[in-house]
Amino acid sequence: MQNFLDIISQNATLIILFLSVLSIIELIFILIINGKFLRINRTYNKVIKTLEKGDVFDIFSRILTENEEIKNKLDKLKIDLNSLDKEGKTAIKKVGMVRYNAFPDVGSDLSFSIALLDSNDDGIVLSGIYGRNETATFAKPIERGQSKYPLSAEEVQAIERAKRKAL
Repeated sequence: MQNFLDIISQNATLIILFLSVLSIIELIFILIINGKFLRINRTYNKVIKTLEKGDVFDIFSRILTENEEIKNKLDKLKIDLNSLDKEGKTAIKKVGMVRYNAFPDVGSDLSFSIALLDSNDDGIVLSGIYGRNETATFAKPIERGQSKYPLSAEEVQAIERAKRKAL
């Protein structure tokens, strides 16, 4: 026992220094924990003030109910978005137009072909043929960029321009 006391008395300075450093580290941890506690306490007080008076269980119950309502609204929005996405695929997104002179004796490029296509290259091609005494308009269905009806060179060109999304 005497040896132990001698060792302590000989190294008292080191022991005190070690215990001082350990106390400073403990103080730092206490300050960190206290800061976190104060932050949590402020957040708790904000939640209590923003909600009606009630105990913690009532508050959490209301929060969970509101969260469930938000989830239901989000699910409905996802369904609506999918519906709009499906509708959007069939909307006209590509337009191609060609103006030309159908008859040499008629001046200017008064005839036209316009292709109106969706994202699947489905749609119609409209052609207006201008003559000196009359004008004729034609519409032909387009499926996947092709028509079951014969297409003029200008109609094919309008479809190709629409596929490239260029007027």
